[in-house]
Amino acid sequence: MSIFLEFIPNLFVALAFDFVLYITGAGVLRVISFGLSKHQLHSYSEYKEFKGKSNNGYLVPYVTGILFYALIIILIAWFN
Repeated sequence: MSIFLEFIPNLFVALAFDFVLYITGAGVLRVISFGLSKHQLHSYSEYKEFKGKSNNGYLVPYVTGILFYALIIILIAWFN
């Protein structure tokens, strides 16, 4: 039972990172497309509902968010 209690904080952290990556990716896509992007910036409760309904609708902004943060890490490592 204690093993399950150890995973609960990790689950909340994973959900928070999931949301942050989605918001970052949607923001980056909106900036790159000059506001023509169809991806909306949802609140956290709307995001959980949206993610539960469709698995493919949030995938592009999510991957874009991951790539954005990976690019920042690579640039920091390159210039140091």
